[in-house]
Amino acid sequence: MTDQEIFDKILEIAKQAMPELDTEQVTPQTVINRDLGADSLSFIMIICKMEGAFGIEIPDNTWERLSTMQDLIDTVKQLQKKAARS
Repeated sequence: MTDQEIFDKILEIAKQAMPELDTEQVTPQTVINRDLGADSLSFIMIICKMEGAFGIEIPDNTWERLSTMQDLIDTVKQLQKKAARS
């Protein structure tokens, strides 16, 4: 998957978790909690839905490092590569 495809899917997931979200201004540099207004429950929902959508498992100890949309994109790519090698 390309970065854009991953970004679009994450954006779709974020919209499901936060229906009030205006996706027009969201970029890879968007900070999830600050710019999107995601609270901890919304963030957990996004992560869990991402795991299902991309067939990955994001380790709990990496969650605190995920602050931007680009962080999520990079994590998906890294975990998909790791799964492909297994």
